[in-house]
Amino acid sequence: MKLWKIMIYATIPLILSILWVLYQYRSISLTGETAKPEAADVIIILVAAVWPSGPSPVLQARTEHGLNIYAQGLGDYFILSGGLGLHPPTEAEAMNQELLERNIEPNSIFLEKRSTSTMENLMYSKQIMSEQGFKTAVIVTDPFHIKRALLIAEDIGITAFGAPTKNSPLYTNEDLRIRYAIREVFAITWFYFYRIFN
Repeated sequence: MKLWKIMIYATIPLILSILWVLYQYRSISLTGETAKPEAADVIIILVAAVWPSGPSPVLQARTEHGLNIYAQGLGDYFILSGGLGLHPPTEAEAMNQELLERNIEPNSIFLEKRSTSTMENLMYSKQIMSEQGFKTAVIVTDPFHIKRALLIAEDIGITAFGAPTKNSPLYTNEDLRIRYAIREVFAITWFYFYRIFN
């Protein structure tokens, strides 16, 4: 085979890969910027890390945004989704304490304490929704995370609306925003492969 043909065959996959990354990066960014919550049965907050000193700033930002959604009357119940990270308690329990301190009624809160990934967050939350008769949800997470969360929700039968937390430190810091959006490109790519082969 001639050298120029080899170079063409080698270059085409590289160009397609670059185009895929650029497309997904733009799509992730746009979805996070433009998603708007609508009234739903429940507010699912995908929680974040617990630090040795307590809830991380990202967890606190998502909590605050979830409370704002609640105050707007867009949901009457919460599902707090997040398992045990590096430091106890579970992420769901840490956020639960935050909500209780803000005078949210305990019977309005459901804890999902097993998940260790976005897929598990939503699968286990769907189980709670089915048990409680909930059909629709507002999903609260960081803007770069919204697209994948909504794709997974759609895949498992949740009618969901995104509520991007734009005051999260992972979003307000430009370097972190770019880094996590790039990471999401690869996470979404993995999700598409997972959906094809499962």
